Amino acid sequence: MEIEQLETFLAVSQLGSFQKAADQKFISQRTVSKQMTNLENELGIKLFFRGSNKILLTQAGIYFAQRSNELINQLNDSIGKLHDITNNNLQHLRIGYFSPFEGRLLTSHLKKYQKLAKNKPINFHVTEASVEHLIADVTMGILDCAYILDYGTHEHLLNTELNNISLIEGEMVLGMSKDHPLAVKEDISPEDLLGQAILYYSNESSTYLQSAFLATLPHNHAYNVQRVGTIEQMQTLVALGQAIAFYPQNLPLFSNEWIVFRRLHSSKNISSQKYVIRLIYRSDNNINGLQYYRTFLINMLK
Repeated sequence: MEIEQLETFLAVSQLGSFQKAADQKFISQRTVSKQMTNLENELGIKLFFRGSNKILLTQAGIYFAQRSNELINQLNDSIGKLHDITNNNLQHLRIGYFSPFEGRLLTSHLKKYQKLAKNKPINFHVTEASVEHLIADVTMGILDCAYILDYGTHEHLLNTELNNISLIEGEMVLGMSKDHPLAVKEDISPEDLLGQAILYYSNESSTYLQSAFLATLPHNHAYNVQRVGTIEQMQTLVALGQAIAFYPQNLPLFSNEWIVFRRLHSSKNISSQKYVIRLIYRSDNNINGLQYYRTFLINMLK
């Protein structure tokens, strides 16, 4: 599969015609038809309904068009950034974060760096992804470093060769509406959570926080833990009393007059609710931008 094929496919999907796509790309209609047939054969999927006057996308074709457009946009963006790197004397750092909670901490650190380390400027390229995704991207060298929420059993870091710096630590707490029946209690027990809708945030279909949270609770109970894809949705459902959610304490995203926070009190033989925000990176990554930023963070934490 080649980029030219994808671009031709997108032209056909937008124009609804092999001939119009051929005219737009200054090639023959036969060439377009052959490219699309080869693409379908390579994928093993029918992408088009071929009518006498109109070419229509199948349901698979509609999905493939969306993903192809995203892929080409990402490729063009990457090429643009490569040119920026080549033509710019700035150091570059590709850095990821897990959620808006760590994103706020990251933003604070980057602003401080830009203010206090003007003699070593860095161009930061920032990405949001799941913890699993961030660990994989740093391991493979797609990212130089990442801020992750390390919570629970820490098994996700045991089998990696990544180094890390602890940036901030705290406790996971439960947020709930002031009108929620559990809000009258200072400490919440695992038994109190039975029958409750419990939310956690992740921008991807990740089970990391769900697994980490359930590991801190007695295993002989069934809990209703659900993922939400936006912080706004989580805040709204919690404020309306339709669910409770767990949040990293000491990393407030924004104030909410309708939500209160309570500690989860578990027995001593259950994992604690402690979390740590860590910067993870490969020890063999020697780019100057990462070295500058790590040194800055270490000095700031002293």
